[in-house]
Amino acid sequence: MKTFIRRLAILDYLRASRVQKSTDEILNHLLSSDYFESYGSADTLESLSDSNYSAIRRTIQRDLNFLYGANDVLKDEGDNEFGLEAERGSGKSLLWSLDPYSTLAYDFEKMPTYLALSFAMTQKHLSGIMPKNTLTEMARFFKDADSKLQKEASKVSPQQFGRLKDSVEFYQRGQRLQAANYDITVLDTIYRAILKEKQLNIHYRGKAYRVHPFGVVILLPKLYLVAKKHEDINKPNEYRHFLIHKIDQIEVATYSSNVPDRFNLATYLDEGNMDVMIDYQDKALYQLVLRFNIFEPTNLMADLAENPISHDQSLVKISPSIYELTASVKRTVQLKNWIMGLGRVATVIKPSVIRNDIISELKALSENYTGK
Repeated sequence: MKTFIRRLAILDYLRASRVQKSTDEILNHLLSSDYFESYGSADTLESLSDSNYSAIRRTIQRDLNFLYGANDVLKDEGDNEFGLEAERGSGKSLLWSLDPYSTLAYDFEKMPTYLALSFAMTQKHLSGIMPKNTLTEMARFFKDADSKLQKEASKVSPQQFGRLKDSVEFYQRGQRLQAANYDITVLDTIYRAILKEKQLNIHYRGKAYRVHPFGVVILLPKLYLVAKKHEDINKPNEYRHFLIHKIDQIEVATYSSNVPDRFNLATYLDEGNMDVMIDYQDKALYQLVLRFNIFEPTNLMADLAENPISHDQSLVKISPSIYELTASVKRTVQLKNWIMGLGRVATVIKPSVIRNDIISELKALSENYTGK
């Protein structure tokens, strides 16, 4: 019984704390709270003898290992329902904390409506890409949120609450493509490797790889793992983009991953690293000059002003019907298709290399319909 109560006290101490606690801090708390009365009047680490300190520390470490669900905390992934997390501190020390999301307990009667709506939106739009364990933990929040929204809908207009979650959707611009089926356990394993800072062993399109996971990217309707092969980890630009639905087998490796702290996935995407290059060897920035001849009323210019194609875009009105756009761009398939999608209102003035990309594509397209 003493062991049971002491372990509850450890969880309660970590739950009340907003910062990670070392094993010694946990030991000190339990000691000062008289959970080790058999060691006499000692109530601080400093007042313990070396032998008593070692004995108590071993006891606390066994307690933490039990609560975490693994004997080797840094090598084995814990399987606990308490949300207990551990990571390396200074030297050989360990830092312990409780996952705040696993300790939340909302009473749906007191849940604010805005929070209930947030949970409802999360359940609808993000369930397909969230870790399985997270979904399990969130299930009670989703259920309580639905109950809250139903109660609110009975008081006021249903359009305000109960139906609002059905009035927001993700959509692909252009020709819509159906998403490929993928195994959610594959995505779960990727998330677990990222959280544990471990490498992954994957089997992809008939080949085996050991990779360092840098992140997951959602490019509707596809999901990608951004990673580096182990043999390329020290090469600056050797990133690979693995389609998650084409990963046949996957497991978390025992080796630590090497993802630099300076790496930022959002910056990586903003720099166009997942765009498809017309010439994979040409990743230079070009100064695009695009002229628009507006023949009829359109919102195109307003859309471009509000949603620029680059951070340095300028849009100048030359005459009542002519506008000129200038922006720094790369020679990508996405840019080429976008310009062609604008039709006859848009003409590439320069650079000549992008202008020739459009001309070549138009010639090839024309040949499809002229029998050549």
